[in-house]
Amino acid sequence: MKPFNAALRRVKEFGIEKRIADRPHAMLWLFKTYALSAGMYASQIWSTQFLKHDNGFSNPLQVAHMAFFKRILGVKPTSANWCVLRECAQELLQFYWFRSAVKFWNRIVDSNSNTLRDVMKADISLGNSGASNCWTRQMKDAFGDLQNGSVYRSDLLQCRKLNISNLRIDLRFRHQAVWREAHGQDPCSCLKKSVAYHNWFALPERPVSDARAPFVLPEYLKMALSKNIMRNVARFRIRGHGLKCETGLYSRSPDRSARVCNLCENGDYIQDEKHVVISCMGTSLTIF
Repeated sequence: MKPFNAALRRVKEFGIEKRIADRPHAMLWLFKTYALSAGMYASQIWSTQFLKHDNGFSNPLQVAHMAFFKRILGVKPTSANWCVLRECAQELLQFYWFRSAVKFWNRIVDSNSNTLRDVMKADISLGNSGASNCWTRQMKDAFGDLQNGSVYRSDLLQCRKLNISNLRIDLRFRHQAVWREAHGQDPCSCLKKSVAYHNWFALPERPVSDARAPFVLPEYLKMALSKNIMRNVARFRIRGHGLKCETGLYSRSPDRSARVCNLCENGDYIQDEKHVVISCMGTSLTIF
């Protein structure tokens, strides 16, 4: 944890020194170059307990990871994590940890050390006997909801190498489940921020078979805009604004009436991003 936080601090200090702290695309590249490796240190050993899908955001490193991105965008700490990751064209640390653990396993399988192979087989036996904190048991559990999870578990138990190319595809497919769920839903009637972001603002995803990162950085994050303008655009896209569709959820009676636009005299319109941009008749609207 300390090396990762130190790396994030160095990235921030470098950005201030070179006067690029207000250029999100540059700061994100600096993160990948200098800080990501610090979050990977020895991850092939200790990260296995965080490789299950429902543990994606539970690790303290991932919490710091998300806080760094939210500060870059200038959005609220409570902003939806999946939306922030996609807006920054980044992936979960879990994705990198999983690949690192599989590479570690493949090197053990290829090793000519009898001692190392005996340790590997002993760990598999411990996992089969019911021990929940051994390395292979945690890896086997992490394969649970992958498309080819049964194949990976079989290869693991039989001490065979794992196909890391197929694993990369399966991991990205698993992580994109939130967007498949959001696809086709109506943001005007659904309260999930991921639905509004996916259907109205997010750039198209690359195919999971593409070796490149699945998301593309929005153009506004590459432009020489002022910090306030860039922050407001990010908040509007990620639904971190002051429109009724957001603030109405926290009212004492969070029903539909709490989200109705108070500036339109006629009509029962939800005050969301689409409404204020296209059809709102109000002249004094405060978004942020």
